[in-house]
Amino acid sequence: MRKCKNTIESVFGGYICDKISRILKKYNKEEKMIIAKLESLEEIFTKTEELESLYVYLSNALKPNHDINKRILGTEIGKENKFDLESRMFCIEQAYKLKSPENAFYETHVDYVDFQLCMKGVEFFEIGDKNDFAIKEPYVQERDLISYEKSLKTSKIRLEENMLAIFFDYD
Repeated sequence: MRKCKNTIESVFGGYICDKISRILKKYNKEEKMIIAKLESLEEIFTKTEELESLYVYLSNALKPNHDINKRILGTEIGKENKFDLESRMFCIEQAYKLKSPENAFYETHVDYVDFQLCMKGVEFFEIGDKNDFAIKEPYVQERDLISYEKSLKTSKIRLEENMLAIFFDYD
């Protein structure tokens, strides 16, 4: 599947190393993206110390009085900040306005799992089968990114505040 991301306000986007990707896939037998309120996914994050650490970060991002929350929500629209986390993980904290469907960006990752936590506003993703997309830019290893042309064969997913979407390399 392929996705594009659009949002109104601040969003946490992060990637996680291959080891954790394999662990998450082990517990995600249907090999499908995971989308839910963060607190309802707590059990997934108890499988390893790395995942527990990530859950603490994500939870703190949602606490109104926590420094992480204040930093992310204080990010200027159109800006992003990258921070290293534990265990070869990193996050990209961003704030941006909803894009028009014509300007949507369709992407996948090869080596990393993509976590998208909607902190404020609403986020939409368009997804579809990879066979329905033409590659726009081939794999760029430095960014772990493949980008795609728009396809008419997509479905939309809506994330609201406090919802987390986890996209795997096959999404």
